[in-house]
Amino acid sequence: MLRTAGLAIALLFAHPAGLVHAQSNASTEARQHGYEHGYRDGADRGRQDRERGLGRNFRDNDYLAGARDYDPAFGNRSTYMSGYQQGYMAGYDDGYSYDDRPGQYGQLYGRRGGNSSRGGEAPPAARQSAGRSADAAFDAGYREGIAAGQQDRQQNARSDYRRSPAYRNGSTTYGSSSGDRNGYPQDFQDGFERGYQDGYGRSRYSSDGGGYFPNRGTTGAADTRDGAGTTSRTLVIPATRQWTPTSITVHQGDRIRIETTGEIRWTANQAERARSAGSLDLKKTPGAPMPNAFAGALIGRIDSGRPFGIGDQTSLVAPATGLLYLGINDDNVGDNSGQFQVVISW
Repeated sequence: MLRTAGLAIALLFAHPAGLVHAQSNASTEARQHGYEHGYRDGADRGRQDRERGLGRNFRDNDYLAGARDYDPAFGNRSTYMSGYQQGYMAGYDDGYSYDDRPGQYGQLYGRRGGNSSRGGEAPPAARQSAGRSADAAFDAGYREGIAAGQQDRQQNARSDYRRSPAYRNGSTTYGSSSGDRNGYPQDFQDGFERGYQDGYGRSRYSSDGGGYFPNRGTTGAADTRDGAGTTSRTLVIPATRQWTPTSITVHQGDRIRIETTGEIRWTANQAERARSAGSLDLKKTPGAPMPNAFAGALIGRIDSGRPFGIGDQTSLVAPATGLLYLGINDDNVGDNSGQFQVVISW
């Protein structure tokens, strides 16, 4: 393997055309990765706007989500963002206009011929994201979920992502370049469930009872309408992570109870402190997910939908149906410290 890699590098230097070809491939992969992320975000937001009875609510600053989530491991920033914007527009239109369109997800993310898009090799976007463990784990799970959802739909099987061995054994896809091993399974399973719903078809997934399979355990995936198992989860929301998946599926109109404790630093300056309601000195940061809310505040979103404020509220009504995420209202979480402890019950 090392000799092959060395030969490839030597050929690139010996033949400028080879270098141009490699750069072209890298550019294509960055654009593809951006398009896939953008499509997923746009489709979630379009679907939620339609379900809430809103008019088309597409805004240019929605693209900022792609800029905030960008990582150098994705490739060239401008190329990634160009792909993200194109994917977001296409995804929003599909999500807003169609109740059930699994084929589009299959074309973008699904396996072909029973294997991955490159005969068992990870797709370009998944390889490109290997530098970020949460993103790599989510992408790996999402693709596996797409394939499992499509297969169950084709076999006319009732939807149940939890019965899939790939879902239960998500840690088996972990590689040495995937980052934190402890956090990998949760991120993988989060992506798997999201992908399964899209691969199976959201409207059919809901109509045949998808998501209503009781989990009687105290950890792992939960659904606010399971009617079984514990009805609360205790979570740690680190200030250094923009969005933390809760593994809780909520349903539009559900009332969720929240108890939050803890304090964070939302910059490297130890004086810049925030509790769940936000900055103690009432500062804001323009590049945050919610620029008009106080910096460092606890916020939420459903799937990749529009963020909403939580702060020090003790209850809220779920604005949409999907997986609940909790996050930090900041434009750069890399220099933060501290964490919130959150108890969610329903």
